[in-house]
Amino acid sequence: MKKILIAVVATGLFGLLPLHASAEDATKLDRVGEGAVDTVTSPGQIVDGISKDVQEHGPVVGTVTGTVKGTAKAAGQAVTGAAKIGVGAVETILSPVTGD
Repeated sequence: MKKILIAVVATGLFGLLPLHASAEDATKLDRVGEGAVDTVTSPGQIVDGISKDVQEHGPVVGTVTGTVKGTAKAAGQAVTGAAKIGVGAVETILSPVTGD
């Protein structure tokens, strides 16, 4: 639970960094938005994994395997989301300096 809270707080902090950006930085800000969506929706991967495996393998085995698979997918999605947020924020902040 603490890790999810930390991810949400980090998402908020990185999401607020590029607020001073101009309209031409919209594509870079889109990456930040995509990352925030990936990070926030990653716990849904666990539920999806459980429901799919319960249908495929039954309630007992499906709950165990679905939790493991779903958690792995959720962790990967959260990391990808955090990376997109970080890259988008850095690009937006550095674009006046680099001229991109």
